[in-house]
Amino acid sequence: MKEEGKGDLRVQRTHDAICKTFTEMLLKMDYEKITIKSLAKLANINRKTFYLHYNSLDDLLEELLQKMADEFARRNAPNGKLDLEGLIKDFFLFATDDNALMQHIICDEGCHYICAKLIRKIKNQEAINERIEESQYRQNIIDAFFSAAILEILRQWVADQKRIPQDDITVFATQLLCHGIHGVKAPRST
Repeated sequence: MKEEGKGDLRVQRTHDAICKTFTEMLLKMDYEKITIKSLAKLANINRKTFYLHYNSLDDLLEELLQKMADEFARRNAPNGKLDLEGLIKDFFLFATDDNALMQHIICDEGCHYICAKLIRKIKNQEAINERIEESQYRQNIIDAFFSAAILEILRQWVADQKRIPQDDITVFATQLLCHGIHGVKAPRST
C-alpha cells in the first residue's frame, strides 16, 4: 500500500474495501481475469482511487500474501522459532482454520503459482527459517519436500471433503512428514 494518507479514516476504509473486494474476487475467479476496472466497480471506487493505493494488481496481491505470511508467523511463532513438528502442525491448522482464501489459494489449480509465492513468503519469515542441513542445496531439497508434501496432503484432505477430523489430519500429517510412512500410527476408522 502506498503511504500517502495512511492515517486518514476515509483512506483506510477505501483500502479495506479494495482488499475485501479483491479477496472476494479471488475466491470466485482466476487472478488473471481480475482487472482494476472490475475491482474498482465492485469496490464502488474509481480507477484513479485504486492507483492512489496501489501501482498494480500485482502489488495488491503481494501485500495480501505478505499479510498472510506475517499472520502465520505471528500466530505460530510469536516467541521465536518453531520446531519442525510444530511448524507442520501449525501450518496445517493455519491453512484449514476457516480460512477460505488460504484454502482456495492452496487447493485451486489456477492458484498454484500464487500458492508458491505464498509458501516462499512464509518460508522467508525469520521465525520459520529453520535449517536442518548445513548444505544449502540439501536444505533446498528438504524445503521443497516439506512444502510439496504438506500442500498435497492438504489438497487431498479437501478433495476428500475433509472426512478426517481436522485435529486427526493435523496429527497424521505431522507424523507422516516427520517420521515417514513407518512412523504413522495405525489408522483410525474414519
